[in-house]
Amino acid sequence: MTAGVDALFSSLGARYEAAFGKDKDLQDFIEFVARVLPAESRTLDVGCGTGKPVSFLLASAGHKVHGIDISEEMVTIAASQVPGVFHVADMKTYQPPDLFDAVFAIRSLFQLPPCEVCSMITRFSQWIKIGGYVILGVTPSTSLSPQKATYDPTWDCVWMFDKPWMGSYVNDLFLSEQRWCQLLQESGFVLETEPVSYLFSPSGQEHAPEAHYLILARKVELEPLLGPYPLPRRLRPLQYEQPKDLFSHRLVSNDLDELFGRLNSADVLCIGSPQNYGRFASPQYQFLDARIERSSFTPRTFRTVLAMWQMDYVLNMDKTIQKMVHAADRMDSRIVIIQGGPYNEVLQLLGSVTRSCPVGHQGYLLQSAIRCLTNYGYGNIKLHRIEARYDFQEEDLLDRCSAAAELLAGIWHQQHPQCERIKEALRERLQLHFRVNAHSIAHGMVAIVAGLSL
Repeated sequence: MTAGVDALFSSLGARYEAAFGKDKDLQDFIEFVARVLPAESRTLDVGCGTGKPVSFLLASAGHKVHGIDISEEMVTIAASQVPGVFHVADMKTYQPPDLFDAVFAIRSLFQLPPCEVCSMITRFSQWIKIGGYVILGVTPSTSLSPQKATYDPTWDCVWMFDKPWMGSYVNDLFLSEQRWCQLLQESGFVLETEPVSYLFSPSGQEHAPEAHYLILARKVELEPLLGPYPLPRRLRPLQYEQPKDLFSHRLVSNDLDELFGRLNSADVLCIGSPQNYGRFASPQYQFLDARIERSSFTPRTFRTVLAMWQMDYVLNMDKTIQKMVHAADRMDSRIVIIQGGPYNEVLQLLGSVTRSCPVGHQGYLLQSAIRCLTNYGYGNIKLHRIEARYDFQEEDLLDRCSAAAELLAGIWHQQHPQCERIKEALRERLQLHFRVNAHSIAHGMVAIVAGLSL
């Protein structure tokens, strides 16, 4: 049985530092980065462990150190031996009060599923000032024994299941060197130096030598939620396909519930049919089940104009936004546009199997919408990450895979001539997916909330 992350690291304490704390190549790299950073930089050590060597070396160089770890035991040790501020926190839900000059994640991303690893890199970017740095320490998948690795084609990554590690069994995820660098670029970073690659032998006879790979990258794109980067120069036209069950009863999202809970139902125009909005459709909303750029409205009629997963099919983004502004042009009006977020697990699964998911580059669409909104006076724009997931509580794994494949294939490919083959291929991939994410598939989104320019 594999160990939970919090229980595992709480049980290790000082034993982890004894095994991994004397990594000379890592120490040299952190000292180099400490010299690159501006004086007294605000730094965050994600998965700080006992604070050594990363936090300790940064503090010794005069930088302001913050550290988070899921293990209370680790945080207690770190606070006792390193000057800084340390908190018990889960990196997946952590919300920093201020931006950092640099974020370090050294050997702290192994036990996340691939969707969460990718999402964590975008979160790191959100936590970092423009021009700031992210520093990763990983083991590349290219160093693993083929006999012990399981390849995941959906995410181009490798798993080691039930891996013996420090007296426990863990499920660890690995990406190749090329994929790590690509992932950083997609989240708005550029490599600052050539990565460092070496073998390290942890202390203790039970540890085999490990390949370590250290990366220093600088943030150059302001908003990672509008990626992945680089953006395409243009999108190919897409034929409109009515999505089915995109917002079905299986969808769980506190963020969407909160967003719709704040709407004044009597003054809402929804672009699309009620079927597009599923369980979020209110009988009090007005729906426009037609091309908005060809429609006309009485000006300044609505307090909120909402478009959920509609921007892929507009014929003219500028004309569409102009019409939305025309309908909502009041002092208290807002325009809300929701599209898929980077590394949306639903789109990743469907795209890997169907090769014909009828949606475009979501970041490109959102950036295009923001430019048009700003041009028409709605430049007071806030971006929100929308956490959402489909839940599948079936106890039997095969039943769970069948239910998930049925829902995913039915969203856009119900009429596809190869629909049954698509379901079969999804069922095969979902067996691996549910081995790690036991009962859910992430459906992350991004919301633009735009008001009149201040």
